[in-house]
Amino acid sequence: MKEIIDYKKYCVIVPAYNAQQTILEVVKSTHRTIPDLKIIVIDDGSTDDTAFIVSEDKSILLFRHVSNMGKGAAIKTGIRIAKEAGYNYGIFVDADMQHDPRKINEFIRLKELQNSDMVLGVRSFVKAGMPFHRVLSNSITSFLISIRLGKRVHDSQCGFRLVKLTDINPENFNNDGFQFESEFLIKMIYSGTIFCEIPIPTIYNKAGSSINNLPDTLRFIKLFFSSYLWF
Repeated sequence: MKEIIDYKKYCVIVPAYNAQQTILEVVKSTHRTIPDLKIIVIDDGSTDDTAFIVSEDKSILLFRHVSNMGKGAAIKTGIRIAKEAGYNYGIFVDADMQHDPRKINEFIRLKELQNSDMVLGVRSFVKAGMPFHRVLSNSITSFLISIRLGKRVHDSQCGFRLVKLTDINPENFNNDGFQFESEFLIKMIYSGTIFCEIPIPTIYNKAGSSINNLPDTLRFIKLFFSSYLWF
């Protein structure tokens, strides 16, 4: 019997900041993969034409932050909007095309198969062209988060994720920047969220990264030790 997936339960949440060069391809590729999947774009105070480009597509639900508040803040806004619109699951996809939207259907199928609350993308860093300091940073943070949780998390910094929205309260997360993704993992998995992982392509384009190595490393260390006071 052919499996039937109710795609109306799912939406794609795209936090975007100055992504005019790539946001249109993210949208088009997502629609080619699953034509009826709703896309929610959070323009996080972009100073380029990101919002204008997205606003041309009437099938997209667009929300704009007046100023740049951070990736975590954009994701939290996306979660609020998705829940208000009645979606049960959200797939977080970055706007810079470092996530391949063609994999979205595989996230959904694995979630349906495993009946998981969360599906985490896992990249392979072997010969991926990613700078060594990024590989080292991700390996260390993933290792520490795995120790903290007592469960193996192979790619803690990957933002390509499918999550069950119904039990998430965005107000429970304090970080508005890139550390949101680590805080989210720790709090969700520690609270008993059932998760699984899926391999995804490692795409490292010339757009680079907005992560500031030393400050963000120090922020992660602070978050890691603070997490022992959360529970």
